[in-house]
Amino acid sequence: MKKLILIVGASGVGKDTLIKAIKDDIKANFVTRYVTRIPDENETNYYIAKEDFVCLKDKDFFVSFWEAHGNCYGVSKNSILDGLNIISVSRDSIKDFETEFEEVVTINIKIPTQMLYNRLKSRNREDENTILNRIKRSDKQVVAKRLVEFYNDKSIEQSKQEFVSLISSLNFGA
Repeated sequence: MKKLILIVGASGVGKDTLIKAIKDDIKANFVTRYVTRIPDENETNYYIAKEDFVCLKDKDFFVSFWEAHGNCYGVSKNSILDGLNIISVSRDSIKDFETEFEEVVTINIKIPTQMLYNRLKSRNREDENTILNRIKRSDKQVVAKRLVEFYNDKSIEQSKQEFVSLISSLNFGA
């Protein structure tokens, strides 16, 4: 049976960093997304040209796809395997996965606003106005059938331990 943990949250809350940190501690398929921008050091995405992305989308290749900040993101149908799958996705794509799969838990990663500002600023990807707009959207309500919130406001080692414990405690089929 395919079991999915969807990792969501505002850009900069540390989704990819947490996922990278737990890879050796959780037995799971860590699903790689298709993205039309080159990944940074904390991400493992398949980089794909926008024209190729559109072609795959038109051929029904993705279980879910979305656009964010001028880039396209998608999760291929064939990347979801039997057993536990962990995927970083858009908050707007949760319903796609819940419609397609029975066993889905969504974990919403959160951090305090000032910490989010500092992280976005230190990434040096965007100007001040773009950062402030991202922060305004950071408290967007997450709608999911099974939603768990995780506060990623501690050291990476402590957050990693708490995140592994949370994932290990999840009961599917409940």
